[in-house]
Amino acid sequence: MHGVTRNASDLNEFAGWINETYPGIYVISVEIGNGADDSFLLTMNRQVELFCNTIHADPHLQKGFNMLGFSQGSLIVRAAVERCSLPVYNLITLSGINGGVFGVPNLQQLPPDFRKLISEFAYEKAVQDVISVAGYWRDPYQLDKYMSRCQFLPDINNELSVRNENYKMNMLKLNAFVITYSDVDEVVAPSLSGWFLGYKPKSMDVELWNQSRQFTEDLIGLRTLWDQGKIYRFTSHVSHGASDHMPNKDFLFQNIMPFFNNTLPEL
Repeated sequence: MHGVTRNASDLNEFAGWINETYPGIYVISVEIGNGADDSFLLTMNRQVELFCNTIHADPHLQKGFNMLGFSQGSLIVRAAVERCSLPVYNLITLSGINGGVFGVPNLQQLPPDFRKLISEFAYEKAVQDVISVAGYWRDPYQLDKYMSRCQFLPDINNELSVRNENYKMNMLKLNAFVITYSDVDEVVAPSLSGWFLGYKPKSMDVELWNQSRQFTEDLIGLRTLWDQGKIYRFTSHVSHGASDHMPNKDFLFQNIMPFFNNTLPEL
């Protein structure tokens, strides 16, 4: 699943590498709506719904598959596992935004008017109802508004007062959960969001892995998966847009490609 302001064809290069590595494997890059525009003009909840509909309708994917999401796509694929009970072996979030984003750098791909809307009015209903990025905008200085008004990330991260145990149960079915970030990412802020780390409350300091609420309270099963040896963390060293392309090929082949092997044993 591709990222924001992109379309399915953007992953063709990486899909080709998968085909070369595992001849005969079935690979699909999912398109939602018209691609680039709908990637930021449809809410995240709607995109997840459409993504799941595509998977459920594909006869090749009914008995199990491996799934990768890049950038915004990382949230779509994870939410699909949690909400749609998909038969996923290994889940891979590449340069992900699992902990949300905050700050203008991540908006540079969007038109200026949309950047202004998100940076100033992210938690207004009119923006939440239209722009995808607003659904995972996590402002450490307005965490009360984030929790009460943000329509997507607090739910799939199981941060709300009433937790959805199905989300955690579905994540714990994975054989492996791969999470990556780039230490030179100029788009995602904080870059460690790929590892579920956001900014501390009322601070621009980033949380620590074993001190984050996501880990200590095991909200979606991260601590359990970690204890079971099912979480694999990797760090790349390329710009955000290069994460799924040739400049990152060695990283992808060494760290990501093995997880497309369906013969990995179920634990």
